[in-house]
Amino acid sequence: MGQTKGVDDEIPVHRVYVSSFFIAKLEVSIREWVIVANWALANGYDFSVRQHFPRPGPTWFDMSDTDEFPMNSINWYDAVKWCNAKSQMEGRVPCYYLEESKTTIYRFGEVDLNFSNVLWQASGYRLPTEAEWEKAARGKYSGYNYPWGNEIDGSMANYKNSNDPFELGSGGTSPVGYYDGNQTIDANVDFDITNNVNYYGLFDVVGNVSEWCWDWYDQKWYNKLKSKINDTAGPQYTEATTQVNSDSALQVKTKVHRGGAYNMGIYDNGKPLRTAYRHVEYPSKGQYNIGLRFVRSDVEDVLWLGAKSYENFPNWYLLPWFGYYYRNESQWVFHSAFGWLYPIGKGSYDNWLYFPKHGWLWTCRYTYPYFYSNVDSTWYKYDFGNTSVGWFINSLTEEKHRFGRDHE
Repeated sequence: MGQTKGVDDEIPVHRVYVSSFFIAKLEVSIREWVIVANWALANGYDFSVRQHFPRPGPTWFDMSDTDEFPMNSINWYDAVKWCNAKSQMEGRVPCYYLEESKTTIYRFGEVDLNFSNVLWQASGYRLPTEAEWEKAARGKYSGYNYPWGNEIDGSMANYKNSNDPFELGSGGTSPVGYYDGNQTIDANVDFDITNNVNYYGLFDVVGNVSEWCWDWYDQKWYNKLKSKINDTAGPQYTEATTQVNSDSALQVKTKVHRGGAYNMGIYDNGKPLRTAYRHVEYPSKGQYNIGLRFVRSDVEDVLWLGAKSYENFPNWYLLPWFGYYYRNESQWVFHSAFGWLYPIGKGSYDNWLYFPKHGWLWTCRYTYPYFYSNVDSTWYKYDFGNTSVGWFINSLTEEKHRFGRDHE
């Protein structure tokens, strides 16, 4: 992490071990944000007023809807709560909680969370730590200005004075994934690549919008031993300090965001588009040039997470979105509507069910009661309106099929 001959808070350059994790290839779009936020608002979440008014993309760009541009104007608290909401909406275990005991999911208010408020090994979505972000942005190339080397031009990223067409559009952002390798690159770069996608295949890690990270900001953090521990998540808020003037270091509540933005230039003070540059902002402040990209730890949940034993009925369980089912020692289960079936999967978000009368159908908390069949590549909806159980409706032909149990 870090870079020599950069800014004071980027030194000393040091090694950090980061466990494997998953990261979104794209910055979160306005469309994706709204889908999750609408679910969240209906399920006990709140967000700042500003998140209702992101700056959309320009209407003149007819290759993409204006809501396919990166989400912006969200503060750090909004971003964290949104990650929790996306986790819950998809049936994953949320990462952020109000107490160290991790009993109350963080859904509302502006709460200054610390390391102990995070369930780091949950399957849910969260903001990347600074170390995770820099690892993902750099790939295997350390010590260079950008993910692909030391040179940059307007075909590689969206930034100030890059002469890309979006500088003339409303807000200056480009659609998420627009810089997908179809642009021509003329600059001499240090590695033999033919597009601006970084080593891990991520788009827009440079420019477009900067991206919120988890970490509290401490100007002198890289000088401290705790910055070198495995999977470091930055300082605690009580430790976080930033230099205010030449005479004193005051505790200021600020968070890190990374990657630079459309309104930052390669020759601006500190060269803020560099991979190592540590941007700082108050967590309660939403800006047009700050968005997010989420990550999740490399873990999976047990099948049908959250199922509860059904009182007075041994071996019967209730999963709220899936219904009642019976399970003993065998992997086969008896579902109250579907009959005997064989399940495999992860949590509530990846469930394959083998129906003896049809074959494998896939569903999850997010899609149920719709099932996808890999037998005929078709979606089916469970027919709740049928007086008999086990019936499904083909979503294309509306034909009805009884894949589940019958009484004959």
